[in-house]
Amino acid sequence: MSYESIIVETKDYVTTITLNRPPMNAVNNVLRTEFLQAVQEIEKSKETRAVIITGAGDRGFSAGMDLSDMANIGKGPDGNQIMNEISRSSKPYIAAINGHALGGGCETALACHFRFMTDNPKASIGLTEVNLGITPGWGGIQRLPRVIGKSKALDMILFSKRFTGPEALAIGLVDKVFPAADLIKEATAFAQALSKRAPLSVAAVLVGMSVGLDKGIDEGLKVDREWAGKCGASADAREGMGAFFEKREPVFKGE
Repeated sequence: MSYESIIVETKDYVTTITLNRPPMNAVNNVLRTEFLQAVQEIEKSKETRAVIITGAGDRGFSAGMDLSDMANIGKGPDGNQIMNEISRSSKPYIAAINGHALGGGCETALACHFRFMTDNPKASIGLTEVNLGITPGWGGIQRLPRVIGKSKALDMILFSKRFTGPEALAIGLVDKVFPAADLIKEATAFAQALSKRAPLSVAAVLVGMSVGLDKGIDEGLKVDREWAGKCGASADAREGMGAFFEKREPVFKGE
């Protein structure tokens, strides 16, 4: 499927979504609509087992909401819907933060399960909305403290602080930092490694953890028990057990 504001490519069970409105890949109504459509299609696809989100060019992962498109803020999908679809996905998402990730761009990265960032000192990440007299509206207020803790999150949001890759790594905001030339290669290698894991088991962990964090441990445990039965009866479980005893690498099919 062709899009106007994003590029979607799939190879070897890894799908890359590139936000394609350079130089800063700001999010307008068209991009929101296409982004949601792509995420929903990926969730149903058997050809995708891991997802990378990045930005076109080398200046911006995403600068968040396109302020010149504010007239359309009430049209199309709400940004929260997109972020929720990502954070609650049964497939792992990796943010490959190749440039500035500000406002909604930072919230997009926070919605992903893993965050890799360039070490380019000109690239920064932050929730800068309070500078404009508004607040993070796509889940950043809720997700950031889960990643770096309450007091650090409050300090970061209330003072609109921005961090480089190494600084973000130091506070636990991102998981790994790479030279710009290696970022996509490293994110792809990580996604490929994830794609070789048992898809049903991966889904069980992602969905169960998401429900537990959102609704509490008791609800999460209910989901865990349901998935445990489903995984235990799967062809992948038989393949995994067989491979263990035969001392070989398992080949999982998500069945």
